[in-house]
Amino acid sequence: MSALAYFGGVTVATVLGLGIAMLLRPGFAHAVLQSAGLESIPISDGLSFYAVRVQPLFDAHCISCHGAAREKGGLRLDSFAGTMRGGKHGAVIAAGKAQHSELFTRITLPATDDKAMPPSGKTPMNTDDVTVIRLWIAAGASGTLPVGAIKGAPRLVTPVKMPEINPIAVRKLRAPLAGQVAELQNRLPGVIAYDSRSSADLILDASLKREAFGDADLRLLAPLRARIVEANLSFTAVTDASAPQIAAMTALRTLRLADTKTSDATIRTLASLKALRVLAVANASSATLTALREKGVRVYGDVNGE
Repeated sequence: MSALAYFGGVTVATVLGLGIAMLLRPGFAHAVLQSAGLESIPISDGLSFYAVRVQPLFDAHCISCHGAAREKGGLRLDSFAGTMRGGKHGAVIAAGKAQHSELFTRITLPATDDKAMPPSGKTPMNTDDVTVIRLWIAAGASGTLPVGAIKGAPRLVTPVKMPEINPIAVRKLRAPLAGQVAELQNRLPGVIAYDSRSSADLILDASLKREAFGDADLRLLAPLRARIVEANLSFTAVTDASAPQIAAMTALRTLRLADTKTSDATIRTLASLKALRVLAVANASSATLTALREKGVRVYGDVNGE
């Protein structure tokens, strides 16, 4: 068999395997298409009904099972993109059709049902919470529809007060790195975003890029590393070669390294990060994590030796 025929066969098998995986796991298919730029990543507005009324409910009741530390059923509910992408069995939101949405079905099941969400032992959503989610889905499950556009929603016990934003002050705060941030956002779409509307701090989330994001990509972000406060590198191809880049993120508060090619060698370099408070990791040794735990860092994931 010629080398050309061999590599042709490998290519066909790879493409076929990827196609089957995408067919069987719709959530994975969306992630692949979004990473390749063939499908837009759903985004939400900070003043939308979703951001103000729906996401806080997911944060309170759902993300312990469907968040960064744990993705039960391949479903993440800690972002609008994750919610709309769905899990390994497909979409959980049918926009405009609450009664046909798997998520709505699960939160309205009796607490004794094995499929009820949240599961037994966790605080269930009350009637008002369920109504908010039903109205949001029925109105199209939008990430941009303003709060006041959906009528009939129960009143918030504590009215949401959005802080006053001074756009001139924000631009001045971001100015030193604004050009580099814009350039890298264009070069690595969906990976870098500001922490909030009024902040110059940055969030790095490469998890949707999967293995398309590696050490070379992380090195591109070196000019921004002092401003990165949260880094999600889970499922990427990042290795121990990136340890110096990660250790140089001096403002880092949260780091997620689940299912990466990093090891204890990377974890040991994190002891110098004074701001680090949360670490999600897999296949690290308990001994290596001792120094971080003594500093008050909360560790999540599979830890060897425990």
